[in-house]
Order: sequence, then structure tokens, then C-alpha cells
Amino acid sequence: MITIASTTDNNMAIPLAVNYSSILNNNKDSDFEFYVVDDHLSSDSVDLLKSLAKVYDNCKSINFLKPNTAAYKGANVTSPDSAIKENTYYRIELPEEIHRPRILYLDADMTCVGNISDLWDTDLDGNIVGAVEDSGYVDRLKEMHVSDEPGQYFNAGLLLIDTKAWNDNDTSEKVRKLALDKPEMLKYQDQDALNAIFNGHWKKLDPKYNLQSHLVKGESGLNPIPERRAAEAKALKNPVIVHYTNFEKPWIIKNNRLHPLRDYYYQAKNKLIYDLGDYIN
Repeated sequence: MITIASTTDNNMAIPLAVNYSSILNNNKDSDFEFYVVDDHLSSDSVDLLKSLAKVYDNCKSINFLKPNTAAYKGANVTSPDSAIKENTYYRIELPEEIHRPRILYLDADMTCVGNISDLWDTDLDGNIVGAVEDSGYVDRLKEMHVSDEPGQYFNAGLLLIDTKAWNDNDTSEKVRKLALDKPEMLKYQDQDALNAIFNGHWKKLDPKYNLQSHLVKGESGLNPIPERRAAEAKALKNPVIVHYTNFEKPWIIKNNRLHPLRDYYYQAKNKLIYDLGDYIN
């Protein structure tokens, strides 16, 4: 059984349903359970997500969790990326709430186009989390005075989590404390906090599992680390999970700018519409 968790509000409920259905359709030999942190979802949004368990045989359950919103009062929720909201912090609670050996956390704005069984079975080599380097090649660790070493900052949109190790190390509490004690330090909220706490001690996953928009659009130049540059070139040709980071998402057309890989989302959404009848439009 593969355990997947995400957070969402009404604005992202349909993209999340497309995300989950794309996983189910591309991994029919695996069983899944899903956990959704419910950020004021409407009954229609809840019904849409629940319907996945009725339509797909390998979807064994859809479970909803309520966030502890009070825990993040005073945390920084402003960002250069206005798509980031306070609910980004809610993923921090998942290892405390979901009693499974490991969890695969996914942002809602992703589409699966391949098999994730190898990702799920990845040996974390004693690390608490596995993640993919942020394709913006940002120097956030240097800016936060944590580390000068390049390639150590990950994108938190996909996290493969060893829940026991996470909880044994009080990771959630460390993030909450950093978010409340030093909110001015966290330009990218919990992603900054997690990177500061792990400080390079995380399992580096293949970029094909979190193919981000900076890389797809060639906005970041070349990765300064040769072996990762080669892995990114392969990921561009054969992605497994596409992550629609930043503003150009397939369901948002901004200034007539279209995402180069938008068709993956459209195809997955059309398949979901077909599978559910005309539940969504």
C-alpha cells in the first residue's frame, strides 16, 4: 500500500483530483491510500475527491484531516510567489497524524505521467526525507547563513518521509519553532525551514520525480553539478511527475503564457472527466 498525502483548499481541489487520478491510472498494479489536509473544502470538493475511491479499484481510501491553524499564527506567509499560502505549513503535521512507516507528500499542482513504485521503494539511506533539488538553484541556504555548499536546497513539493525518524527528531516542532521565532528568515516558508533544519542531510531523488517549471522552461541555466545536470537532461525527456511550479499552471493562463507541459494535465483531466462522467467540467 502506498500512502500519499497533500493539502488543498477549494481553489486546488480539481487539480488535486487530477493529480491523484493520474497516479491511479499510471500505477494500476499498486494500491493507494490518500490523506488530504482539508483547508475549508466545500462539500462538492470533498465529494469529488471521495469519488476517486468509487471509480478506481486501486484507490482504497480517501481520508480527510483538519489542520491545526492556530499553530502557525505569527508565521511568515508572504512570499515572492503569491501562489504560496498559509496552508503550505500544514504538511508539516502529516507525519504526526498519519501512522504509517512512510508517507509520500505531494503538492496539489502536480501530474503523474509514469510509475512511482521505484520512488516509493527508495532506500533513504538513513535520512529522514527524500526530495528533489530545487531547479531554481537558489542560494537560500547561503542567504540564511546555513551553508555555502551548492545543490543542497530541495523543493518541498515532493517529500518521501520516514515518519518514525521524522517524529523521533521532533521535526514538526522544529519547523513550527523556526517559523514562529524567525519568520523574517523564511522567504519560502516551511520549505526554507525544512532546508535549514536538514542542512543538506536528505536523500537526493531523481529529478524525474519532481520536474519543476524552471527546468522545463530553461530559466535557471545549467545545474552547476555535472552529474545532476545529466540527470535533469534525462528527466526532461522522461518525467514521472510534472510539477507546475510558479505562476504558469495549466488551469491558469496568465499574460497568455502557457506551460510547455500543460498537455500532461489536460490529458489527465480529460481522463478523469471520462472516468467520472461529467462530474467536473
